[in-house]
Amino acid sequence: MSIISSGVWLTAKRVQLYPTMFLTISAVLSVAYLLSGHSNLDVRGKPIGTDFASFWAASRFVLSGNAGDAYDPIKHYAAQEAFFGKGVVWAAWFYPPPALLIIAPLGILPYLISLFTWLAATGVVYIATVRRFISRPDSIVPVLCFPAVLINIIHGQNAFLSTSIVGTGLLMSDRYPTAAGMLLGTLCFKPQLAPMLAVVVFARGNWRMALGAAFSVCAIATAATQLFGPEIWRQFWSTVPLSRLWLEEGLTGFAKMQSAFSAVRLIGGGINLAYSIQAAFSISAAILLWMIWRSVASIRLRAGATGAAILLGTPFILDYDFVLLSLPIAALAAEGLEDGFRPYEKTILACAWTLPLIARLAGFAYVPLSPEIVMFLLVLIWRRATLPHRSSLAAAGKCEVPAVD
Repeated sequence: MSIISSGVWLTAKRVQLYPTMFLTISAVLSVAYLLSGHSNLDVRGKPIGTDFASFWAASRFVLSGNAGDAYDPIKHYAAQEAFFGKGVVWAAWFYPPPALLIIAPLGILPYLISLFTWLAATGVVYIATVRRFISRPDSIVPVLCFPAVLINIIHGQNAFLSTSIVGTGLLMSDRYPTAAGMLLGTLCFKPQLAPMLAVVVFARGNWRMALGAAFSVCAIATAATQLFGPEIWRQFWSTVPLSRLWLEEGLTGFAKMQSAFSAVRLIGGGINLAYSIQAAFSISAAILLWMIWRSVASIRLRAGATGAAILLGTPFILDYDFVLLSLPIAALAAEGLEDGFRPYEKTILACAWTLPLIARLAGFAYVPLSPEIVMFLLVLIWRRATLPHRSSLAAAGKCEVPAVD
């Protein structure tokens, strides 16, 4: 068996050493980044926490009673310029009205205090969620040092929150389906992540979870309508053409986007081809996810697989959304440590853990990596779910399971 398939190079010592080195380097660079900035701006003249500027400005509109202005690009940008200074890069707001309920309190606090509070609060629930997938004491370093964590922090984004909703909701889905559905329904603030959850519902026939989610979505939508007025929905829909242009023309940068759609666009493919390839990846991921949730695999493995499928299922995924990768990584690692690793599992786990760190850099070199690696990870989870017992492999004589260091 080759080194790549066996993964013998990925020892327990290295699993602790490499993330610790990354954390140390990141901490030093982060301190330098903060010290080099001034007046809420970094050394490049961009807001510290970049995308959080969009959240904070939208929150200020909500608090002033003008929530709909968040969907007016001119007013939204003017609010950011007024606070950060002329010529600041615009951080767009394309989230639906339910998202305004989540970010509404952020504008109460000064910008930097609000940013740190947001990241700390959502970061705590993220750590708690991933620790439910892999609760070993030696897992805390790889969890904390996962590169997507740093990317989410730099952008001041919401991936900690969305990952926590997906992970916790799915882990609850077998025992507490209605409550799980109500929690998963709150993901309506980021609806592009939700379609794969429908696959889960149909695969398990979990209609109580579906009803819980429907109730949650209706309640949240009603609350947004009551607080902001029915007009808020028309104002939101008016931004859809711009958000589509943002996707199709890569206004945020195809290197930063990490979907199959953006991979095709990155290397010069047309929009129709990009949508076709994206559809192929989405359908393939949905089929694999269906089979995984129909299997007798543990709820941990099934929930982890959903994180990978979600990333494959939408054309609009950015590298900070790779926080979701922590779920399949943690689930597959936990299963491997308990039952033994199968061929390629260690190696693809290392690739997936490193992916957020190198994906954008590879994109700048016109080498899209993300769809292939995430799909390979999902395939390995599918293989484990359909052959759940270590003994079945040994009995079949298919491979030798390497020992865990």
